[in-house]
Amino acid sequence: MFESLRNLLKHFTGSKTETLDTHHQETNTATMQPVTESFSNQYITLSKFNLGLGSIGPDNRNDVDPKTVNEMYHAIAAGQFNIPVSGAVPEICVDGRTNKDGTRFSAPSAAGGTLSIVYGADLGGESPRADITEIQFTTQTINALKGKGHSTGVHGDDHSSCGCGACAKAPSIYQHISERINDIASLVGQLGINLTEGEKNAIVQQAQSRLNQAGFFAENRADVVQAAQNTGALYEELVGKHNELGIALNTKPGTTVDRSAIRAKYGLQYDMFVVDAWAFGNAAKDINATSNEEVTQRIAKAITLQNVATASILGHGSLRIIPIA
Repeated sequence: MFESLRNLLKHFTGSKTETLDTHHQETNTATMQPVTESFSNQYITLSKFNLGLGSIGPDNRNDVDPKTVNEMYHAIAAGQFNIPVSGAVPEICVDGRTNKDGTRFSAPSAAGGTLSIVYGADLGGESPRADITEIQFTTQTINALKGKGHSTGVHGDDHSSCGCGACAKAPSIYQHISERINDIASLVGQLGINLTEGEKNAIVQQAQSRLNQAGFFAENRADVVQAAQNTGALYEELVGKHNELGIALNTKPGTTVDRSAIRAKYGLQYDMFVVDAWAFGNAAKDINATSNEEVTQRIAKAITLQNVATASILGHGSLRIIPIA
């Protein structure tokens, strides 16, 4: 599934980026003016799919230079900020912020870190128990991943009780998947990941079941992060405000995107969400308790939907998806 995504993105980045860069160079030489006064239209936005209910995005910013943002997009798409990682499943969050020393732990990224696997396994797995709570399922999932030899991780921040949007907004994200499954599926479909009607129906049914299950979601959202820590997940405390200007969709196996290097090159106000999609299939395979390949595929797709829905809840429609193939 994700190999086809990678092949599609290679085609996407291989032709259009080269053409656009050549055009920029010609325009620059002819006019001696800035390359552009607007953000690049080369990359698809959340708004194209009627998504993006939040506020994080370039159209809500007056502290960044569009030319610099476009240069950053192209550099990211070219893989200039990719660095190697040793992990094989999502461990840290897509969050573009850093620790107070300006660094981030290098590991595969997804919305909520390892919690992305928790929610993906819940939404896409085979008949999850109806009497289990979110905290119990989190503990169970992290223990299963540890049993497979994987490192796990979550995060908070320095100014709220639950500083991870994917965790804090999990009930809203389930609701968003339930209500906007077709829009979300259209977006991932354009990236080469196709959901059958049966897969969509199964995921929506599970989302609705959890929303209707009294006591499934923890009332205190910080308790979920704490439960993950108690089970052995690495914890990061991120600082500052959200300055993400796009979503780096990385399909290069064994790598992630160096957020610190982006900030160092362009300035502290230039950040990106980082989604290491290549790791989703690994996570789905190792968390699937059955030998059914269809279940593995559905879990991987559910993790993908959870990432898109999280971006839609937190992000503005102007957020662009920057593919790295």
